[in-house]
Amino acid sequence: MKVSLDTFKENGVKYDWKTLYAGLKLDLIKRSDIVNFAVEFLTKHPGANNQNVVQLAWGDDDLDYENLLENILKESFSQDLNFDTEAWQLEKRKWRFAVLTNLKIKYQNNFEELLNKIAEVYADFNYPDDMDSFIYYLKPTDGFDPLQYSKTENIIRLINLFHDFMCKEYQYLQDKSI
Repeated sequence: MKVSLDTFKENGVKYDWKTLYAGLKLDLIKRSDIVNFAVEFLTKHPGANNQNVVQLAWGDDDLDYENLLENILKESFSQDLNFDTEAWQLEKRKWRFAVLTNLKIKYQNNFEELLNKIAEVYADFNYPDDMDSFIYYLKPTDGFDPLQYSKTENIIRLINLFHDFMCKEYQYLQDKSI
């Protein structure tokens, strides 16, 4: 699933070259969004003379987008490209939030399918602990007994836990963007 940078804009989640690079590494960003970001960057910074950004703005199919983004990060931010650092974990969380936001909208009328898609994201992002509470196939750890409730009640409970998570994640990303 490709995610548009518009999801970040619409939710007030800040993004930059690191975010684009993470999206490329996670195979979640459209190349056209990278090109558009480069064009916007050059428009806002007319004195910028970074040839990597200029090449990205041209958007040729033959471009090595990953290499160009790496060069921008190394030149502009002296950025460590180790994906295990805290800074990169934040970028991954931004993308996870964006993916989950899109799924929430797409499956707003089919909660069961939404829970299936959420479980796929859970796997795609290497089973983050903070999602455990609303993954349908995991046993609840809060003392809740699903056998005491109907299937519909269990689904609603998981969806409510998911919504709580999304609110907390949104707040976390807002706090980190300050």
